Parts: sequence; structure tokens; C-alpha cells
Amino acid sequence: MQPSYTNSQTLPFKVAGHAGMRTTADGALVIKPAWPSERQFYELLVRDQGLASLRPFIPRFFGSLPPSTHTLDLDDGMSGPRRRNESIILENLCYGFIKPNTLDVKLGTVFSDPFTPPEKVLRNQRTARATTSYATGVRLTEFQVHSNTSGAPVCTPKSYGKALQVHELAAGLAQFFPAACDRDPESGRGESLGLPHRTLVPVLRGMRDTVVRIREAYAALEMRIVGGSLLLVYEADWARAEEGVKRMVSWPAGNDDHMDYCQVHRLPFCVKLVDFAHTRMAPGEGPDEGVLLGLDTMVKLLEGRIAQLS
Repeated sequence: MQPSYTNSQTLPFKVAGHAGMRTTADGALVIKPAWPSERQFYELLVRDQGLASLRPFIPRFFGSLPPSTHTLDLDDGMSGPRRRNESIILENLCYGFIKPNTLDVKLGTVFSDPFTPPEKVLRNQRTARATTSYATGVRLTEFQVHSNTSGAPVCTPKSYGKALQVHELAAGLAQFFPAACDRDPESGRGESLGLPHRTLVPVLRGMRDTVVRIREAYAALEMRIVGGSLLLVYEADWARAEEGVKRMVSWPAGNDDHMDYCQVHRLPFCVKLVDFAHTRMAPGEGPDEGVLLGLDTMVKLLEGRIAQLS
């Protein structure tokens, strides 16, 4: 039986970079307005065993809602404004986090698909060259980091990442991974943003290792993810993050279902590929070098931040 929801049964999904999405009342699932192409990709992912190695690194798919249940007019930068007249139901990657810090990293060097009008192809090429995308395969977009004093998320807009130059990427990533000093014994407070070093460094290492595994899985496939992102989530609550780091010592090495393990055992981070409206299989075309470049860049950036803190 196909699930069904109305707006009165769902809530706005209040995470930076996810406009138009809603969440179920319990927070476990998100409902995302989508074009048929994205739904078709998720359906292919479920049934095609050739994509099994990638499944642990993509949000779990729970079906779609009938057309017109949720609609949203958006311009994705490729085909112009269109009405998304259906929605897909996915796991909420922030579910189980008390204070999720989230960063959406746009991957790849190409942001046009075979159906993109020529004028938009040129515009997208100019944007890629004017930002960090063309040279590195990554562009930071919106992110949020929770304040240690107010507990509220501090949001950084998409314009920040779009203005960064290549040599500023490391500093940009550090803005998402600030390091706080240990809490003052009298006030119980630390710096306004960030986890303490003893917690942040293991989180960074775990995220780095996950990106390496995503890279290995994606390099073995012939497909093209155009306009997709790498979503990074980690816990900002000090106590919950420290508990999660302690559980990381029992993280089963080589377990392909380690992301499920993260949820069940409340590890302090999550890293997954998202946004597949312009994804296609590309038999005979070889690996997607632009996205692989972006994943390599992310590994280097995370290793660089680890080195800074260590």
C-alpha cells in the first residue's frame, strides 16, 4: 500500500539548504518534492544489484506520493522553472541528532545534462569556472552550526561558498568544523561554536573514512551525478557527540551497512550522497571524473582539518 500524507500531517523541514521539504511528525522521514527522474533513480537503486555498493551511502527510499499531493516551483539551474508535481519519501538523515550541524557540498565539474538548453549550458560553465567547482569538483553551499550558548543553529548562506576561491576552501570547511575549547569548570561553557578537540577529531576521521568508501564505490560505476551533493551531518551536542565517539571504537570495520550502524548506535556523524534529479547511468563512458575529483578534494580537505587540529 502506497503511503499518503497531507500537509496537516507533516512539518516544515527546518535545515539549511533544504527548502520545500517536509518531515513526518516523528521526524523519521522527509518528504521531498521531486521530478520523475529522481524517483526513477531511487527505484533503480533499489532493484539494480549493480548499484548495491552505493546503497549504504544514499538515503533510504520509502516510495513516492501521487502527483499533486505536494507541489513546488523551483529552478534547478538546468531546465528552468518547473513544477515538481510528485514527492519522494526518504529517511531523514538528521533523525536521531539532538543538534545536527549540516553542510551541503555540491559535487562535480559539470552542471548540465543532455537536456539543458545551450544558453544554460554556457551559464553553468561560467558559474563552475567562477567558483571552486571547476578546479576542485566541490562547492560549499548552505550550512548550519549550532551555537553552544543559545543552542540555536547559526546559518551560513549559499552565497558564502559561491564567493570562495580555491585557496579559501580549507578555511571555509573550518567554519563548518569549528573547534571549541573545553568547558570552563565554573560556567560550564566553552567557545560559542564547535566541539572540543577530543571529540571533533574522531568525528572528522570517521567522516574522512566514509568519503573514502563512497569514492571507492562510485569509482567502480559508470554513471553521472549532475547537480548532486555530499551531505555532511554531525552532532553539535557535546554530551551526545562524546557518547557517539565512544561507540565508534566498536564500529565494525569493513561493514557495508555501517550507515545503518550509525543510526542504530547513534554515531555522531552521517555522510551521504543526495540530490539525483539529473543522475543517469552511463555504460561505456567510464567513471565520473568530475564527481570523483570532488570526492578526492573532500578527502584532502578533511585530512587538512584533522592535521590542523592534531
